[in-house]
Amino acid sequence: MKKFLDDVASVLDVETVTPDMRFRDVDGWCSLMAFGLLVMMENDYGVALTIEEFMRLETVEDLYRLVAR
Repeated sequence: MKKFLDDVASVLDVETVTPDMRFRDVDGWCSLMAFGLLVMMENDYGVALTIEEFMRLETVEDLYRLVAR
């Protein structure tokens, strides 16, 4: 999980993230960060998400659950 957290932190341009962190609450949240998370999920973890699926997710742990299944 550490690599995943580091990858998410990199996309969000923050030093660290925690599983319970609401990624849309990051300072400077924008569509570019959302797109970065979608690309990271698909390219690095093989999880393709639609915008609708992505919009239902709230925390970093929600993203990780998709990777861990």
